[in-house]
Amino acid sequence: MNFGRIRTAVVTLATLSFSASLLMSVAFAKPPATSKPTAAQIAAGKKVYEAQGCGGCHAINGEGGSSGPDLSKEGADAKHTTKWLTDQVSNPKSHNANSSMPAYSDKVKGKDLTNLVAYLGSLKGSSETKPSK
Repeated sequence: MNFGRIRTAVVTLATLSFSASLLMSVAFAKPPATSKPTAAQIAAGKKVYEAQGCGGCHAINGEGGSSGPDLSKEGADAKHTTKWLTDQVSNPKSHNANSSMPAYSDKVKGKDLTNLVAYLGSLKGSSETKPSK
């Protein structure tokens, strides 16, 4: 018997087995959970909402305009993911070719966009609604 060949075969099989299990664990690993927005991000997003005048067209809990959709429950819609909200703010026509909302891709960017989306995503509806004026 050639113990050198047997040993080489065993080491090769062990290496292949280890490599295969490593590849399988990487291939089927769950993606990392996305972190929830912080209260500070949501508060900063509300400031962006106010600074951009979004309330001129949109109402939240009975306060604001009525020419755009009410956003009180914007984050409660499962379709309104972070990506969806980002696209909606940046280019509303990406979801509705007839949208009258202007694109904000040149006005709201980077951290401001991230924070605005966090704020909009936090709007799940409220038991308290203020009467329209």
